[in-house]
Amino acid sequence: MNTHQKFIHLALALLLACLAMNATAATKHLVIIGASYAAEWENPELPGYTVTNKGIGGQESSDLRERFERDVIALKPDVVMIWGHYNDIVRASAEKMAAAREKAQNNYRWMTEQARAAGIEVILVTEITIPIPDTFKETVMAWVGSVRGKQDYRSQKNQHIKAVNGWLREYARARNIELIDLEEALDSGNGTRKVEYTRADNSHVSPAGYEAITRYVSAQLAG
Repeated sequence: MNTHQKFIHLALALLLACLAMNATAATKHLVIIGASYAAEWENPELPGYTVTNKGIGGQESSDLRERFERDVIALKPDVVMIWGHYNDIVRASAEKMAAAREKAQNNYRWMTEQARAAGIEVILVTEITIPIPDTFKETVMAWVGSVRGKQDYRSQKNQHIKAVNGWLREYARARNIELIDLEEALDSGNGTRKVEYTRADNSHVSPAGYEAITRYVSAQLAG
């Protein structure tokens, strides 16, 4: 190998090293905190981020708040994604629903303030709804229920999930916080989650649902 060829190889090696350093420098550490929906997303490949998933199944927003210092602040990430008030709503009885919604909102505020005080960027996530298929049977059942003055369980819970989502949108807008709107991203067109994005238990997210979430979140973060 002559001197000219050695020079070219050295220049290429330096160029590749610089590119690798730039790619590493551009990567941010993102922690996802939430309940089972977040946990089962595992560690998605998101452009520009290395992901640590701190989702734990069965938790409510108060549980996220309780472990926020340990599972988020102590890790010193660049960004935290906070996803999870579904269990607050589905576990609350009708007479305790207002308190459950207020509790979730207070917990979101507290976690956001703690993260920002620690210099961590916050991304808030709207909650996904319970799917209600667009079928003749569902239409008839809804009509019968309305005649009898009863609201379907799924519709009732969705109403309150959406109410907290609406609050999150306003809060994020007012505080200049990035928002990932999964409610809208997974919507079937009837105001509820697409059936194919749900597993057989009619609650947890299907593989197709997580693929849709990853595509949507990747596009939002890239934008």
